[in-house]
Amino acid sequence: MLGGYGAWEVVVTPLRLRAEQYDLQQVRRLESASVIYDRRGEELSRIYVLNRTPVSVADLPKHFIHALVAQEDSRFFEHNGVDFIGLMRAVYLNLMAGEVTQGASTITQQLARQTFGLMERSYKRKLMEAFVAQRIEKQYSKTEILELYLNRIFFGRQFYGVQAAALGYFGKEAKDLSLAESATLAGLIKSPNNIEPTRHPQRALKERNHVLRRMVEEGLLDEASAQRVQQEPMQTAPQSGNPRLSYADDAVRQQVAALLGEERAAVGGFKIYTSIDRELQRQAQEAVSRQLAEIEKTPGYAHQTAAQFEQVLEQWRRRRAVEPLSPRPKPEYLQAASLVMDHRTGSILALVGGRNFADSQYNRALDARRPVGTAFTPLVFAHAFSKRQFSPLHLLADEPLGNDRVMIGGFTGILGEYGMEVDQPKWSRQKITAREALVHSHNCATVRMAEESILERGKLKPDFKQWIARAGIESPLRDNAADSLGASEARLDELCLAYSCFANGGWRPKTLHLIERITDAQDQPVYQLAADAGEPQRALDEAAAWQTHTCLTEVMERGTGAPARQYGLKLPAVAGKSGTHHEFKDLWFMGYTPTVTCGVWVGFDRQKTIFEQAFSNRLALPIWSRIMQAAALSDQGGEFHAPENVERVEICRASGRRATPYCLQAIREEQGSRGLLRGLSLEYLRPEQVGEIAACEVHSGQGLAADLEAFARGIMKTASNGPASNAQAGAAALKVNAVAVQDVVVLGQDPYGSEGIVLKARPVTPQGGDAARAVPVEESSMGPLQLPPPPRLKIDL
Repeated sequence: MLGGYGAWEVVVTPLRLRAEQYDLQQVRRLESASVIYDRRGEELSRIYVLNRTPVSVADLPKHFIHALVAQEDSRFFEHNGVDFIGLMRAVYLNLMAGEVTQGASTITQQLARQTFGLMERSYKRKLMEAFVAQRIEKQYSKTEILELYLNRIFFGRQFYGVQAAALGYFGKEAKDLSLAESATLAGLIKSPNNIEPTRHPQRALKERNHVLRRMVEEGLLDEASAQRVQQEPMQTAPQSGNPRLSYADDAVRQQVAALLGEERAAVGGFKIYTSIDRELQRQAQEAVSRQLAEIEKTPGYAHQTAAQFEQVLEQWRRRRAVEPLSPRPKPEYLQAASLVMDHRTGSILALVGGRNFADSQYNRALDARRPVGTAFTPLVFAHAFSKRQFSPLHLLADEPLGNDRVMIGGFTGILGEYGMEVDQPKWSRQKITAREALVHSHNCATVRMAEESILERGKLKPDFKQWIARAGIESPLRDNAADSLGASEARLDELCLAYSCFANGGWRPKTLHLIERITDAQDQPVYQLAADAGEPQRALDEAAAWQTHTCLTEVMERGTGAPARQYGLKLPAVAGKSGTHHEFKDLWFMGYTPTVTCGVWVGFDRQKTIFEQAFSNRLALPIWSRIMQAAALSDQGGEFHAPENVERVEICRASGRRATPYCLQAIREEQGSRGLLRGLSLEYLRPEQVGEIAACEVHSGQGLAADLEAFARGIMKTASNGPASNAQAGAAALKVNAVAVQDVVVLGQDPYGSEGIVLKARPVTPQGGDAARAVPVEESSMGPLQLPPPPRLKIDL
């Protein structure tokens, strides 16, 4: 007796005194709603970080309460917080095992443990838990304890509280849970991650049936009902989040929980400052919804539409009244995702993870990996341009290519030119430049570029894989020739990072981020984005980045992105690339301005053809154009600037060589008359590449008629004279000085429509004479000038 008394005084009494110090008001304080703010400090929404929606016990079905009590605490309504009979049983079994293997915690003790973090597995913790539970029982009623418990506990998969679990596992409110579903949730509580029904259905089924047997033993369910329910299969209709949120809200919620940890996040009441642009987010969601609705109106569209899915849902709701276990149908309609980032800092400005968060919580912008299609080809050309032997002037054969070289969609036949995004693509059967291949998305020419630059015996070279990783794409590559046309999968956020390399001169943000900082309810900082989070890192040399960029600007002017102007895009400085995957299953459009990069994906969750000729510049580009135009309202952007290590060179369009003053092409003016215009394009080359470009051999300078004839021969590639005469013509072009035309040749109306000429601008004085120009002079032989030293200055203090 003295030993027992001494042990009580030494061990138990201090624990009881400590238990008296806990503030029982904490039991009632569930997580407070946290407020999400946009980049300008305006409130976006309110969320529960731990995916918790409190409910009243009065709204729960009685069979759920019975299942809970039978499983967790059969004497809940009789004890004072501690079940001494259960406790003695647990002590006996633990002593027999030689370790702590059994628990006897009542619902009230579990509530005390969850509230005050009493997680240690020891007898001291058990005693402390019991003392706190007895205090809780004195202050709160049994109904209040049940409600506080059910709204606090963890049910797995980031579901806290019975309402979140009911919605997450079964797609329904807690008040609508069936007997089988109630028993399933009650069986989860002891080990949520190990019994989670979506991952471990057999374990969940076993535990559910055990709960049903316990209900029979406790007289809470008749034997016949238990046996009937035990015969039912395990059925779930999982959802990953609260359907009342948006994709952006849910992404913020998950990131806050990851940054702070679940225990700290459980407090709630945070102020979460994000990089989201409120108006741009609204416009992005509207652009996605509007365009997908238009696509579903396409004549002959053969897939489920959003309107049809609403009808399916309504039928399911009516059927569930007689078939409670009927699983919630999943949407099969067309989906889309979009992500907008400030590529200077890595801030996410807008995020659309799908069409309707209530129907599907799967975030396709951050989580989905899909084949990139021809949106991947700029990465192939960029890697080639990083090597001296390749430039946008590199010639490639634009001819049919056997599909056995890439094996996209099969092993035989001819590789399709779906990348050109026209109804009847044709090969020119000539040599075209790498610029033309990228601007017009020629698949066969692109594969030939890949065979020369990134492939070795059908496998990707290691340096190309390293470049893809530096660009920000972490998803694995298939490591074969099909990768040259984007057969490998990647996430939308990864592709946005990769494209930002072209906008930033070869640099990209280290990471993307949504959350800038978090403060608690007292405005005390609990998280601050690291100062170096937006620090750029080098992914590609600036010359290769600029050469690729100039190609992508031409994509928007005369390539696959040119229809953007029809969709309302009015931005002067913009670049981008379409992306169509084989059989029109995944559609992309990626592009940027000087400040913002945006990516759009369109497709089905279960990959299938949208419809024939469903090109990305018809389906994805309208979304991208509207989002980018909306982005310009909040950020006017600027201009792109060429790096210092490239030189601008004029190239004759006919020959692909360096232009001379005689590289002219005929044009037809508005009134039907014909004129001449310099037939050249601008190219940016490395200094060492400039000297390797020969002068134009097509235009000789031997007269207008000869030049026009030569130009036509160059365009049609039907020149009859051989290399020797071409070389002579090129030599003549270099020796003959150009004669500048001083005025128009024909005055007034020209009834014959004779050839005119476009005057080149020349500097003149106010009097009309030629203005003096700076000309290079030889270095002076006078030597340095000797100047007298300046006089001394006298300063009066």
